[in-house]
Amino acid sequence: MPRIIFVCTGNICRSPMAEGLMRHQLEAAGLPGWIVSSMGTHGLDGEPAQPFARQVCRDHGIDIEAHTGRSLIGEEIREADLILCMEPVHCRILRTFFPWQKAVVHLLGAWPGGQSRHSAVPDPMGAPLTVYRRVFEQIDAHVRRILPNLAVRCAKETKHP
Repeated sequence: MPRIIFVCTGNICRSPMAEGLMRHQLEAAGLPGWIVSSMGTHGLDGEPAQPFARQVCRDHGIDIEAHTGRSLIGEEIREADLILCMEPVHCRILRTFFPWQKAVVHLLGAWPGGQSRHSAVPDPMGAPLTVYRRVFEQIDAHVRRILPNLAVRCAKETKHP
């Protein structure tokens, strides 16, 4: 089964929202079989997603209540087919510590195309609910944008020779 990992800093704001959104969109698109998870470069192990992140997801029918923060886990990174980061620094960290996976590490806002100054997803930590809503909308737009690429990939992998 294909594996996608979303990466941010603490794994309590952006990447849990992205994980929830991706699961929701894959299910809505009828694309089963993907394993979607998230981690943080400085993951706050065991911490729940931030209240505003949970609220914004809940407002869109996405449940991330059970999420707990996690640091980078080498075994899962090794098995990932696609790793989507929120900021360029996250990509650099992953490519430095997991060089064998650098081909699958990308910026969420730049995959599969090119990077622009709008490619990074800002960290809403400590910001008001309105900022979390904007960040959620940005992540949602990226997830919807890349979903057709995942659908094509899924179709190629399920074709029989």
